[in-house]
Amino acid sequence: MNRSQQSDMEDRILIRNYLSGDTDSFQILYARHKTLLYNYLNRILNFDRTLADDLFQQTWIRALDHLPGYRDQKQFPAWLLRIAHNLVMDHYRKSRIAQQFDGGSLDDEDRHFEPAGKNTEPWRNLSNTELGKAIQEAVKNLSPDLREVFLLRQEELSFKEIASIQKTSVNTVLGRMQYALKNLRKQLAEWRS
Repeated sequence: MNRSQQSDMEDRILIRNYLSGDTDSFQILYARHKTLLYNYLNRILNFDRTLADDLFQQTWIRALDHLPGYRDQKQFPAWLLRIAHNLVMDHYRKSRIAQQFDGGSLDDEDRHFEPAGKNTEPWRNLSNTELGKAIQEAVKNLSPDLREVFLLRQEELSFKEIASIQKTSVNTVLGRMQYALKNLRKQLAEWRS
């Protein structure tokens, strides 16, 4: 049994125990997946932290409501992110901006990418910071579907899990990733040396 299967099995046991009345099991499940969920929401919402906080809470509430219907053949992280994905899409539909994600601003700490080493030249640090900003902007310019695939891969989800979240085929997800990378390369062409 690989690590992913073991983790998923542990999630199923925690869910079963929680549904039997063991609230500590939910606390473990929450602690295990809160960072993945929060990172996903922040990145897909362009770091609009207020909205991410709101949808983070809504996701857990909806997950708790639907936990009795959770099926063992699904992996819990993908199931949880699918709920979050649906809430994000609902938000944008209600806001009449479903075709474009144009959320909040990035804090300086989110824009900064660490330099390769401590003894780098100051100009290199400036270049790394500028490159980080360029990457953030390029990702923001991707269409919602392409951005979501790219960001979920950054969270190390498999293409199969992403296909489940987006309710599409693995081939479609692979195509979206290819288009996302092609688009990012085009936008970041000036950074190639």
